[in-house]
Amino acid sequence: MKRRLEIFILLLSLLFSCSSCRSLSLEGELLEHKLHTFQREADELTLQLCQAVETNNIDAIWTFSHTNKNILFYIYRDMQLVYWSNSWLSSSDRVMRLVLDQWHFMQWDNAQGICHRTQVGDYLVVVAIPIKYNYGITSEQLHNSFIPPFRGDEEWSLSVRHNKSIGKPIYSYDGTYLFTIDDSPADDAHESVAMNEVIENFSYQTLLNSNQQHQQTYWLSVRAYYIISISLIVILLSITVFCLVRFRALRRMRMAGKFQVVLTPLIMVILLSIFLVSVSHSRSVFIETQQLRLSKKAQYVQMALQNMYFWDMSLTPANTAALNIDLRDMSFVYETDIHVYDLSGRLVGSSTPQLFERGILPTHVSPLPFFSGATKVVQYEQISDVKYLSAYTEFINGNYVKLGYIALPSFISEQEMNDNVQAYVSKLLPLYVTLLVVSILMVWLISYMVTSSLSMVSIQLKDSHAGKPGRHIHYAYADEVGELVRHYNKTMDALAESTRRLARSEREIAWRTMARQVAHEINNPLTPMKLTLQQLQRMKDSERFDAYFDRSTQLLIDQIDNLSHIAQSFSSFAKMPEVNPTTVDVAAKLYAAVTMMRNNQYGTPIRYIGQEKHVMAFADAEQIMQVFNNIMRNALQAIEGKTGCDIIVMLIDVTNDVCERLNLNQEYRWIEISISDNGSGIPPEVQDKLFVPNFTTKNTGAGLGLPISKNIVEGSGGKICFQTSEKGTTFFVYLQKK
Repeated sequence: MKRRLEIFILLLSLLFSCSSCRSLSLEGELLEHKLHTFQREADELTLQLCQAVETNNIDAIWTFSHTNKNILFYIYRDMQLVYWSNSWLSSSDRVMRLVLDQWHFMQWDNAQGICHRTQVGDYLVVVAIPIKYNYGITSEQLHNSFIPPFRGDEEWSLSVRHNKSIGKPIYSYDGTYLFTIDDSPADDAHESVAMNEVIENFSYQTLLNSNQQHQQTYWLSVRAYYIISISLIVILLSITVFCLVRFRALRRMRMAGKFQVVLTPLIMVILLSIFLVSVSHSRSVFIETQQLRLSKKAQYVQMALQNMYFWDMSLTPANTAALNIDLRDMSFVYETDIHVYDLSGRLVGSSTPQLFERGILPTHVSPLPFFSGATKVVQYEQISDVKYLSAYTEFINGNYVKLGYIALPSFISEQEMNDNVQAYVSKLLPLYVTLLVVSILMVWLISYMVTSSLSMVSIQLKDSHAGKPGRHIHYAYADEVGELVRHYNKTMDALAESTRRLARSEREIAWRTMARQVAHEINNPLTPMKLTLQQLQRMKDSERFDAYFDRSTQLLIDQIDNLSHIAQSFSSFAKMPEVNPTTVDVAAKLYAAVTMMRNNQYGTPIRYIGQEKHVMAFADAEQIMQVFNNIMRNALQAIEGKTGCDIIVMLIDVTNDVCERLNLNQEYRWIEISISDNGSGIPPEVQDKLFVPNFTTKNTGAGLGLPISKNIVEGSGGKICFQTSEKGTTFFVYLQKK
């Protein structure tokens, strides 16, 4: 058991080692790829620098210093630094003597990287690519990580090893070995020390104090609000996308809902954007205030040093022996660090000389105030991953002769900035929340006010139809809705007049049609009656007269009965009362009709599916039974004489899809009564004539059953239709549910 455990631990160690080596190899390949890119850019920059040096084009050199912040260059003449693109790379004078003509690895006091030099007449052009910070002192804020955009673990070391099998060797783009990255600590690695024991200062306390405590109040307030705001935006966008995808649902939405769906997210996004801009502006104002304050401090320090060195004409070792002490005393007064550089840009005094002695800061002034000629400069500078502000001004004596440069670095306290923004947010957030709530309420109120007038028109239009035009709408305002109301009133007047003319015309057409139909129906039995009487006259002297008389008499009686039935049908159609829809238990009426029709003369079974009662709908309580009886009687006649046939009666609720397909008003709930038979169906040539009065396919009947049923159903606000095929026919009756 113990051996198995040892083997398992060994395998885990090997697996971890392999994965670590593989990770090191992958990261090394990525670093090498990016390094090759910067190498090629640095070679191109070198050629441009050489041309600018040969032509003494200082403006071009100044422009090149801003092309790529990851590539640094230094120009020497007679072993003296005459131009530098960046000031943060320390000990450049000392290390310059070790620079070779080809790309090679180099360690500076505060960085590790690669560099090479090029001779141009009396000038030396040194180009450097820093890869990793190499500070001798580290803290929570000051740590030796890889310089962006290079990637890597902070624990990986960069060193020149003769044994290239250890770690991951990195080569130049031309195949020259540069350095090796290793996950083991470097032999010459600097040991971290507590900066509190080294230096006491003002500006660099935040950077170098390893025991600094960070409060999370700001993160919980502002950043949490950012997260919530982004989440709201994502939700609103998701809802919008959903509405666009489900456009059919958006089309069915009322106008007020569309106003609310569109305007509410828009207002929320606008207020959120204003809030975020306000917070960002608050941070900008705070930074600008700090810049102004730092610039004023630089002016006060300038005046103080001017008084202290009133008669000096230059900053020489003789008159700067006590400069560090003077600067330290002034740093306590003005609560900032102070650095002084001579006219060549070299450091001659500082309130914190330890920073320069340990290679944290370079000994040359920033190139911007040195080469630009500006009397005052406030700019951002960087140590490791921490940015800070630095104010530069001229060092002048009493005669306003320029002696050098004064630098005042200032770390803007992140906690101070966060507290300022937090106070701003705490004041504005309730206001924005109130504005948001009020805006949403106003959107809902305005949408209601706008759509209520339209709803009034819609209600009147819904209540109006061809037989009953809507009433006039009274609207006092002369806006778009008022114009719509005026056109509506004119349309209703025209519709009423058209309705009267149409009713008169329909009555005339109906009577003419009725007269033709009555004449046709009467003429049909009169012809056989006339022929029978004529034949009876011819046979009055015949021996068969008595027998034929009896048959003729019976035929005449049958035809007279047929005429009586036709007259009664037309009388019923003419006297059909007006439909009076009320709330009716349709299920009970339908079940009663089914129960009555089950005892039919054909013996056809009738099945009922649905509730037997308590389904309330709008219909004529007296006439709705006639509708069910007419449809079921037609179904029985359609399957007369056929075996294996039946009738199915069903009562169900109508879905939204059916309402949309049949163009039913979706503001109401609907029920569907279906009566189906499995007969031979209705021929296509007669399907369009089923609801036409007096049309029938049977030998008997006046063809008024279905027209009467349609009149009853539509008079109740419903709809009747049918579907037919070779396998049978289904009639559908749709009524508004209570």
